[in-house]
Amino acid sequence: MSTSKINELQNKIIQIKTELSEITKEEKPLPEFIDTTNILRSNEYLKKSNEEKSKLLIVFEEYTDELENLVTSISKIKGNITNLKSRIKSRKKPKKKVTKKRILKRKSRKRKTKAKSHRRKSRKSRR
Repeated sequence: MSTSKINELQNKIIQIKTELSEITKEEKPLPEFIDTTNILRSNEYLKKSNEEKSKLLIVFEEYTDELENLVTSISKIKGNITNLKSRIKSRKKPKKKVTKKRILKRKSRKRKTKAKSHRRKSRKSRR
């Protein structure tokens, strides 16, 4: 998706920076040439340099736009995740607190059932 676009733009940036560094003012003004020739040579260097810098700025602008799109997408995803988390939390039923009364009721139920079954056995054994 946009990750490949970002990688592509990063490669372009590296390439343009390399080209820009290769454009050097190799030719120094030579005394035997007239001043206008030296100025033309200097202008040629500046022209090439400006073209490469313009390309670099354009690619940086595209790169920045892609990064902004990614950040926006990540923000939306983060918002969706927080919404889902809050929905999940609201769906969970709170556990009922076990009070002492409930514990006593449970114990008494168990005792009664055990006692009844014991009584039945004893009645059957009597007959």
